[in-house]
Amino acid sequence: MASFRAELDAANNIVLVMVTEDDGSEHDYQFDFDPRSGRYEFSERDLLERDFGAEWVEDMEKSVQALIQKALASKKG
Repeated sequence: MASFRAELDAANNIVLVMVTEDDGSEHDYQFDFDPRSGRYEFSERDLLERDFGAEWVEDMEKSVQALIQKALASKKG
């Protein structure tokens, strides 16, 4: 099963997701999030869901949402 790593460029409100497939190939995705609400649009979601399944994408999105929430909390504090 493919794995992912999510990172945040909080200063620029950007999420980076790196996907590594079983064969070692890597794919990078980058998208903006709203620094006030945390909302984001990840247009490649359908593609990843088709390739890796809904549960895999849900796990990835939970990780992304946690990173964004952490960034929003640090801006408030």
